[in-house]
Amino acid sequence: MKIIIVEDDALIALQIETSITSLGHELLATFDNGAEAIEFVAQNRPDFVFMDIELSGAMDGIQCAAILKNKYEIPVLFVTSHDESEVIDEATRLEPLNFLPKPFTDKNIEAAIALARIKLKNHRPVQESTVVSMGDYTFNFEHNTLKCAEVLVKLSPKELKLVALLFKNIGNTVSVDELQNSIWEGEEISSAAFRKLISRTNERLDGLNIVSSKGVGYYLELG
Repeated sequence: MKIIIVEDDALIALQIETSITSLGHELLATFDNGAEAIEFVAQNRPDFVFMDIELSGAMDGIQCAAILKNKYEIPVLFVTSHDESEVIDEATRLEPLNFLPKPFTDKNIEAAIALARIKLKNHRPVQESTVVSMGDYTFNFEHNTLKCAEVLVKLSPKELKLVALLFKNIGNTVSVDELQNSIWEGEEISSAAFRKLISRTNERLDGLNIVSSKGVGYYLELG
């Protein structure tokens, strides 16, 4: 398998790297921050990423993982020293391949990779040509277009990213962090700017509403 490591502790990164190569897998690159990893993934696709949750810098591991998942469909295996339920719950919403708690042994790494291989083998990604419908609306993921009663709905690039992610998760609430990371690709934005995008997009969706779920996130609803 082709693997990337995102870990800002050099000794831990080296331990994972040694295990990966000794098991016969290909290490594509190692990074100590999320921004460089995302830039690399845009041109080089790994099978998955070892992702430290607590990275130094503006972007933590959960934010980086959200971008990798939503923009590039690259899964992560979280490496963490966290045991706080709030942090683990947030990370779990991104459907990681596994968690590797620190400190760990080479055998722990081997077992985590083995489980990741099984999950990747059994994973059947949504085909890009899939068309998802809700009421009179259909979203075509192959052409990245939204239509209402076969008429194209004109949306800005950010509005289109928002709608695509919500259609991809029909029936589920998408967290605010996941939406912001996917749309702005990790850039910091104000709450006002995010709410304005939601409001503006809602105005373009006649008969379809983007609904807030108790401040946790948003979902689509006919109305």
